[in-house]
Amino acid sequence: MFVLLEGSPLSTLQHWSSVKVIIGFFVTSLTKVLTTQIGGAGNSKKSPARVTQGLSEKVSSCCELKAYNPVNEICCQSAIIAKPSPMAECCGKGAYDVEKELCCGPISDKKILTRNSPDHVCCHQGQFNSKTECCCWQDDGAEIQPRNSSCCMQQEVCCDGCMSAWKPWMDPCCGETPYGSGQRGVLCCNNTLYEDRDDGEECSEMGIPYNPAKGTICCSQFHGSPGQHCCGTEIYRPDVEVCCNGHRHPKSENIHCCGVKPYNIKDPKVKCCAVTLYNLTSLHKHGGDVQCCGSTLQDPQDICCSSEEEEVIFSAKTGFRCCGHLYYKTTLWSCCAGRLRSIHEPGQGQRKMINVESQQSVVFGNVLTVHGMETEALPFPYILETDDRCSFPKLILGKTYFFNKVNVFTDFNHDSVLQSLHFVLSKCSP
Repeated sequence: MFVLLEGSPLSTLQHWSSVKVIIGFFVTSLTKVLTTQIGGAGNSKKSPARVTQGLSEKVSSCCELKAYNPVNEICCQSAIIAKPSPMAECCGKGAYDVEKELCCGPISDKKILTRNSPDHVCCHQGQFNSKTECCCWQDDGAEIQPRNSSCCMQQEVCCDGCMSAWKPWMDPCCGETPYGSGQRGVLCCNNTLYEDRDDGEECSEMGIPYNPAKGTICCSQFHGSPGQHCCGTEIYRPDVEVCCNGHRHPKSENIHCCGVKPYNIKDPKVKCCAVTLYNLTSLHKHGGDVQCCGSTLQDPQDICCSSEEEEVIFSAKTGFRCCGHLYYKTTLWSCCAGRLRSIHEPGQGQRKMINVESQQSVVFGNVLTVHGMETEALPFPYILETDDRCSFPKLILGKTYFFNKVNVFTDFNHDSVLQSLHFVLSKCSP
């Protein structure tokens, strides 16, 4: 679904800025080695640390002292390796596709094998079909034999590195313990096997067994009233209370949550920025004069640059513009679809940066106009004409966007389009 907001989006939502999509930036990767002080005066100890610039800590992980992007890479034995597939895992110092390959052998001598079928599992450094065969361990090593062989009938089952005697219909593992999926009185929750359980019990979201007919479990706290609603560890009554991030508050008209605090969305004396609630009266500000930049109030003379990753406030400067959450000097850089490029880079004119920038329109489907409390579905498809595609962020097929007849926006204060629309309609209601 795509939404066209007629009029000024700034007058209906708390803050709108660039589109909420993943935006890539061409930033030179620099690495600095730092030392941190550990201990008090006279007992300091230097510990090495490393900062990798050009890679946001919000989307990166550490492999020893080097940062990497876990979406495309994996850390195996202190080495960063490109993922061979989205479902890659480590096998010794290498990586393998868990859907198509197996990692077999002892820890000191792992080998990657092409998986013959989804039913094949490891047998030492080989593989066998777990439905028709077994891995029979003898004194001289492992041997693959038919399932009905005498050796297989006396086999053990390995659960999370622990061996147990194999019994018919006791193949599934629950952590280190084998059990039967049809066995009475047992329940496996988060790899922990609970025994002597009553019929009708199930696992809570926290992995604790409970009987929903006898009570309600909120996080790890059990309450003796069944069928209740949870707010954190407590139960609450949604007809007279609101739950804000695990905190209960009395319900009143036009009440919404801002982090853990409730507030009246029509009260001009308060402002919610992300999860931070501001009292504008104590700050000597008026609700119509201030906007949010992430969780911070933005002064009128400042500039808010935002991307999928961050929202950053900058002091306004002549000759500078936003490109995502970066504030760049126009004599050094150009920005197209959320990407920075050096204007001196050979063969990289602003229009040549990505192929689609030569198009002068964007096609949207399922467009709904919102003007105050009035909504209207526009004919399919909707074509947005534009003279400059570079002024748009990168648009992803299948994503939902808010836009007027010129710009594309996003709402950083809400987690979904439905929440944003509900806020708009609630704000504009009589």
